[in-house]
Amino acid sequence: MNKVDYSTVSSSKISLQSSDNTTFYPKLVENEVVTGKVLRSFSLKNVLLLIKGKRIMAKTHMPLREGSVISLKVEEVHPNPVLKMLGTINENVKTINTSMILTGLKKNLWKTIIENIDHYILPDNDKKLFKELMDDISKKLFLKPNPDLLRELVDKSGIGWEAKLREIVTSKSNFSKTNINELISGDLKGFGSKLISLMEGQNDLFKRFVSTIENLQLLNQFGLEQERKIFIPIPFQFPDGLFTMGQLLIHLHENKKNNGDVKDKDKDFFRISFLLEMSNIGPLRADLVVRQKQINGRFLIVEEKAKSIIEKQLPSLIKTLEEKGFVIPHFECHMKEPVEIKDTLIKEIIHKESHNISLVA
Repeated sequence: MNKVDYSTVSSSKISLQSSDNTTFYPKLVENEVVTGKVLRSFSLKNVLLLIKGKRIMAKTHMPLREGSVISLKVEEVHPNPVLKMLGTINENVKTINTSMILTGLKKNLWKTIIENIDHYILPDNDKKLFKELMDDISKKLFLKPNPDLLRELVDKSGIGWEAKLREIVTSKSNFSKTNINELISGDLKGFGSKLISLMEGQNDLFKRFVSTIENLQLLNQFGLEQERKIFIPIPFQFPDGLFTMGQLLIHLHENKKNNGDVKDKDKDFFRISFLLEMSNIGPLRADLVVRQKQINGRFLIVEEKAKSIIEKQLPSLIKTLEEKGFVIPHFECHMKEPVEIKDTLIKEIIHKESHNISLVA
């Protein structure tokens, strides 16, 4: 089996090491574009690739996901073949049905589930527990705000259901039916899947709900791999009875190494965008840039009434953040046309030209 080393000149180049038996090499032609599949990832730097039917060990300075297919261009054939990585091919990747996500957000599938659950033949205790889970997610902002609120919302949203299952199954400690039931009762996808099984799969509403969460998982896998972005829908039940949906987009920026050497951690930062539409003040969008303990932000709104409310509350918000140790250079509030604010944040992850994605709701 041959070995492949990434060139020290560029982390995107793969150089096949010399071998006395050239039949081990795949047949390559200069300027040819070939594909390679990542068969196994042994560590951050060691992977097993399949190129033209040849299994080749490789060392890499960039992470390559198992199962992914990469595009390579042959730059040199002699004396040793050198290939340049062009990118990742979305081969055998499930299609992201964003129309299902957009419809779920637009029609507020989370609210519909709660309003209709009592109409189904299900154990009363399961109905009660599911309502409690949804209330815990959608009302907690107003009932029990705390620094770990976002982490708790994500944990219960269903986005990480399979990861939680894998963790409990592979853990060294013994797990029981009680452990699984507790896990299910704290996760929207897990609980939704259970209710589907109890109804023997005959309910389209819960099927749509679970499928929507599955497509959100695919969307976030795509977003994290392509641009380090994650999208989280957040159901909100206000004290006045309004049940609406918020959209949260997190963009994790990582500063590249300066001069190809030492990375400046001070330049690492992340962006947070939040979109929410309320019946009394219309749509509101907040954009924050967080760099260590420094936060810059802006609010975009449509109504003059909303602008007045936000500007009135800004000093209190800034004071609260400063008391927690943050530095606030500036916060702004601007009025915009509805079309500039209401557009879904999903479009900031993927684009219409993506061949396996539909953005039609």
